[in-house]
Amino acid sequence: MIKQTAAAIGALSTFGLGLCAHAAAPAYPSKPIRLVVPFPPGGGTDILARALAQHLGTAFKQSIVVDNRAGGNTVIGSEIVARAVPDGHTLLVQINNLTALPALAAGGKSTVSVADFAPVSLVAILPHLLVVHRSSPAHSVQELITLAKKTPKKLNYASAGVGTPVHLGGALFASMAGVELVHIPFKGAAEYTTAVLGGHVDMTFGSVPTAFPHIKSGVLRGLAATTATRIKVLPELPTMAEVGLKGYDIASWYGVFAPAGTPADIVNVLQAEVARAITTKAVADRLSDYQLIGNTPAEFAQFLKRDTEITVRIIAQSGAKAD
Repeated sequence: MIKQTAAAIGALSTFGLGLCAHAAAPAYPSKPIRLVVPFPPGGGTDILARALAQHLGTAFKQSIVVDNRAGGNTVIGSEIVARAVPDGHTLLVQINNLTALPALAAGGKSTVSVADFAPVSLVAILPHLLVVHRSSPAHSVQELITLAKKTPKKLNYASAGVGTPVHLGGALFASMAGVELVHIPFKGAAEYTTAVLGGHVDMTFGSVPTAFPHIKSGVLRGLAATTATRIKVLPELPTMAEVGLKGYDIASWYGVFAPAGTPADIVNVLQAEVARAITTKAVADRLSDYQLIGNTPAEFAQFLKRDTEITVRIIAQSGAKAD
């Protein structure tokens, strides 16, 4: 009887300690959240991050600081998050670069990779457009290819950096069309768009929200959509496949990541709120050009695995390299 009582007291003590420990665990989030964007302000990643930040700030009742850390083909911003304390208070909004970096790095050794992060959610996919300046003699993809074949290594294209969908879009185009183009990387969408608008660069494969306003104004000329299907804002524009580049299909994807080792319960809280954010009118209206998704961490992990395989194949096929 005494042994049973002692055991019961011990069990209650352990239970009590467990309750105290549970009660002592801080609620998440317990302080402002830093949302790192590895690009300058103004591009597609920044637009999406700021839309999410506004919703998350209200939902979590905490400040959400969007921290633009451009440079190193997104490595600088990505490393900040990879090395951060894995408590959910430092997050990364990243795109296709993350799966491209190892394949582009010498010997496949990149300082950051998917393994350095806990996937939270694939937030959106965004189609791109092949555009040229209105002064370009090319009025179609075939005319552009003909021009490029006549003048090897004379035509150039701008991107937001090595490994971005814009860079890979150009590299894959050159490979499939059998032409030689010069890649000119910039720090972000605002910079490369300015270069194309000024006629300093011949073309780019920019995202819809970046390129469409300038097509509408007449400064840029849209030649094709880079996705497998036509886009809703320019339904008259053919896809690359429709103009002869069968199998060409590139778009940007945008995801939220936490540092590897972040507790699953925190990752799940974040994912649930991101998924809730994209169902709100405020966020959906702000991201109307994006295909909003908001999948689970497990689904996002599977997506990343497939995307890595596709990206490695594109890089091998196109011969793209870090400049």
